Amino acid sequence: MATTREQLAKLEKEVRQLKKQVAELRRERRGQVAPPKDGKRTAPKDLSGLSERERGLDILRRAGAIRAMTPEEEKLAAEWDALPEERKREVEAALWNAHIDPPLSQLIHEMRR
Repeated sequence: MATTREQLAKLEKEVRQLKKQVAELRRERRGQVAPPKDGKRTAPKDLSGLSERERGLDILRRAGAIRAMTPEEEKLAAEWDALPEERKREVEAALWNAHIDPPLSQLIHEMRR
């Protein structure tokens, strides 16, 4: 029985590692940049001529927290921008009033296991 538990623990560890690798590959495929493995960030460039917003965005981009939009995301954003304001308010109201069961926090917690 101990061998089976050890094997199960080993398999669970392998599955977790593989899930991380798959997630990283998906991010790469979508153009997202993962933080470097060695923990080092790129050297900051001269940001003196940029606004506070632009400096913040540059820092987030270099840290891998944000990325440029994909062509598909650009298309969806353009479609959203083209909607009448009344329709946007309807969609936003529906999203704010949506009841997710189980709660989103629970789903995130379960996915992190």
